[in-house]
Amino acid sequence: MMTATVAHSACMDAATLAVVLERCRCQHAEGWKELYDAHFDFVYRAARRLGLPDPEIEDVVHEVFLAAFRKLKQFQGGSLTAWLYRMCAFEVSKRHRRRRVAAALQIFKIWAHAAPPEASDQRVERLGARTAVHAIMARMSAQKREVLSMYELEGLSGKEIAVRLGCPEDTVWTRLHHARREFDSLRRKLGYGDSQEST
Repeated sequence: MMTATVAHSACMDAATLAVVLERCRCQHAEGWKELYDAHFDFVYRAARRLGLPDPEIEDVVHEVFLAAFRKLKQFQGGSLTAWLYRMCAFEVSKRHRRRRVAAALQIFKIWAHAAPPEASDQRVERLGARTAVHAIMARMSAQKREVLSMYELEGLSGKEIAVRLGCPEDTVWTRLHHARREFDSLRRKLGYGDSQEST
């Protein structure tokens, strides 16, 4: 795995980039490596500026380049760095959303599993979390609520959910992605937890 310290620090000039992109489109491994090396630092710094915790940055950088390699045929010219930045922002946004959703549901799971006796203010906080999660999930579409509940609350794997729902596993991950987005959108719309968000 490459790190920011060993990747090239500067992006390519237009002529070199055109040549490298053509190699990439022809599936030349060396072209992919040149593109990755030349733009690693840019994507790495973008992810950090967007507030991603350091331990997650390299994973997101690799996800960005995997997405870029899959979608390269869609790139019709213009600024490659702007294109990469948009994909980076999308991946970072997914991470932040997943973290917020997981945090909200974790509080609910602690409450639901009959935790030991606690101080009254803690009981109030958890009761509020339970109410919030129920209010949010009640407004979600049935399919999204179903897959989010099975994955986040029941702890089932994607494969187990696919078997239970009788659908392809890819469909499970797609629904889960959209379910997290809907959960977070409703959470903000209903005013739950906004004051505690860091990003």
